[in-house]
Amino acid sequence: MSRTLTAAILAAVALAPGLGCLQYNDQCRPLVDDPEAVVGYLANDVFLDKPYTRHDNHALGQLSADAFRHAEDASKAPAELGIINGGSLRAEGLCVTRTLLPKGALENGLLHEVLLFENAVVTVDLTEQQLVAMFEHSVEGLSPVGQPIVSPSGAFLHVSEGTTLTVDCERPAGQRVVGLEVNARTVPLPPRADASIRYRVAMSDFLLRGGDGYDTIFKDAATDLSRNPVTATRAEGKATDANLTEAYMRAKHPTETQALQEAGRVVFKNCARPGRPVVQ
Repeated sequence: MSRTLTAAILAAVALAPGLGCLQYNDQCRPLVDDPEAVVGYLANDVFLDKPYTRHDNHALGQLSADAFRHAEDASKAPAELGIINGGSLRAEGLCVTRTLLPKGALENGLLHEVLLFENAVVTVDLTEQQLVAMFEHSVEGLSPVGQPIVSPSGAFLHVSEGTTLTVDCERPAGQRVVGLEVNARTVPLPPRADASIRYRVAMSDFLLRGGDGYDTIFKDAATDLSRNPVTATRAEGKATDANLTEAYMRAKHPTETQALQEAGRVVFKNCARPGRPVVQ
């Protein structure tokens, strides 16, 4: 059974309460050959419930965004920005639903269970208007302060280092982005209509092809040669979102003194924030 099909089944089963480990032996086998290998270290517990992956900054989301951004550094057109949607970060795993990854060593098998879907990563040029519309869609479902966080949208985006997004949840949907800087480029708000102003962005092909409601924003960017879409490749194997993230974790966070830490890349104003549970 393919990993993509397995992921789809697991996502469906995760919605059905009371179903424990799946009853198919091949679905409970590790997704990688070395599941117990340590790929890096986490500076703090990383929570996997939806309020953390879809309504707040998230260490693993930021790690993936960084990995995507740097996937084409050696090319003639490297990315300025990497993004990953919160819906790509999963808690259901293979046979065990996890609420967190504990501080310390992170095993390869667990990382691949969190990044379950094995999407290709594509780098593409977006116009300034598309860039801002993308981030408006990302934050339109965030709850204002004082309201509960209920069913947060998987469209929420985590961003790579060098990008800062400021969002005000008291403002109406479509007008919530109040500050945006991409790789030292301050993006004017409202965005300019000049279609020649481009930002090179790396993302999963799931998003670029319209997943999580981005279809009306990206339109045909995945196939428009003028946008120079480039699918990431690796000499040693498939350049999926999970494999790129694994490689980046190994390279950047290999020891406890270099452990992965969450950063405040999305700045929330007047937004509800998930509480951080105390783990005994």
